[in-house]
Amino acid sequence: MTKLCNLSIVNGLKLTSIASLLLLTGCASDSASVASPKTETNASATSLEPLKDIQAKIKAAEQTFAQNQALSWFATDSMDEARQALDEALEYFSEYGLDSGKANDSIGIFTSTTYLQATQEALTQFNQHIETANHTRAEATKILSEAFSNRTELNSISAAAYFPQAMAQAEKELKKLVDYIADNNNDKAINGQADLLRKQRALEVDTVTTIYLADSQKELKRLQAEQAGQHAPETLRHAETTLKATEAFITAEPRAKDAIQEKADATAFALAHARHIAHVVKQLKAMKTSDYERHILSYENILLAFSQELGTEDLRNQPISEQGKTLVSAIRDTLNEQGDEARHLAEAKNKLAEQTQRGDELAVSLVAAKQQIAALQSQYAVEKNLLIQQIAQLTVNNLPAEKTTQSPPSPATAVQPIQPVKHAETSPQLPSDNSSTTSGELVSPAVQQDQPAA
Repeated sequence: MTKLCNLSIVNGLKLTSIASLLLLTGCASDSASVASPKTETNASATSLEPLKDIQAKIKAAEQTFAQNQALSWFATDSMDEARQALDEALEYFSEYGLDSGKANDSIGIFTSTTYLQATQEALTQFNQHIETANHTRAEATKILSEAFSNRTELNSISAAAYFPQAMAQAEKELKKLVDYIADNNNDKAINGQADLLRKQRALEVDTVTTIYLADSQKELKRLQAEQAGQHAPETLRHAETTLKATEAFITAEPRAKDAIQEKADATAFALAHARHIAHVVKQLKAMKTSDYERHILSYENILLAFSQELGTEDLRNQPISEQGKTLVSAIRDTLNEQGDEARHLAEAKNKLAEQTQRGDELAVSLVAAKQQIAALQSQYAVEKNLLIQQIAQLTVNNLPAEKTTQSPPSPATAVQPIQPVKHAETSPQLPSDNSSTTSGELVSPAVQQDQPAA
């Protein structure tokens, strides 16, 4: 009873103390809020910038996760952890996304980590998980490069459409090896790759064989079921050998598509030939003796039609084998003649093309020559006009006397004609044609006396 009383007293004291502390804390917070409202406002304002930054980082993380979904196949655990980290970041951000004042609040009673810090840590973990997933993919594609190359080839030939179970099993084993690498167990992945490569190779061979030889394989089974070997054993044996050789080639070179197609066509041809021969032999076996002649004549008429088309003589007086040889020879001669004619025609066309080209070149040269002649004529006309102008200028310069008679002499030039007279007395000269009296020049009386009267 005493213990119960003491316990109740202690509990009462604790409650009283807690109430007092809460009251004091409330008063202190109220006084602080009243005393410094400006400080709280500034803190809220400054918290907007990190809020925008963290929001942009979350958006970028969501885009990164959406764009790297292919990593989930290579690093399933890492991508799951990345998804969880992103969810945590979104959850923390939701606590203060609408009220930035809560960004610095503690996320729990026993931790000092704030919501903002927790969001940043979650985003950091997200980026680390994405980086780990990328590293795993890089290591897997490097270590298992041959297996991934086979996988690409199997997808290109649609192996899953022909052998879905085998393809699914190969994918499962490849994923198992990738998981080894994700768990840092590269040696185990390398050791397991050999068996996977063998299975992938067998699946590729089966798929290519089905694509190119499925019809031929079915045709061979039908011929065997119809007992074609009893009627055309050699022909059927040849077709069967051709088919097996093509299958062996595909096993050795499953990616030599052009060569495989060529051999597959030859196989289909051999099987069709075997079916035809077996059918004809079967007809012959069922034919009556009286129908032998009609049957042989039907083939001979075919040869006759060939000879008529070729313009050769009637060959039916020869054995059928000789008729065939003669027709082959006639066809060869005809083809050679046609080849010669085609060759001559090609040569004539080449010569015509050369002459046409030469004519075009001559036409171009003729146009250039005409342009050159026109340019020379233009240059000649310019030079001719210039020469005429020079001659006219020289003529004007050599006839000063005519110009003086047309205008009255100035006092300065009136005395000048006396000087030639004195010069004439000392050294008399015959007057030139330009100094005749008809020119109107002034002469002295002494000169006039020396001259005889007319």
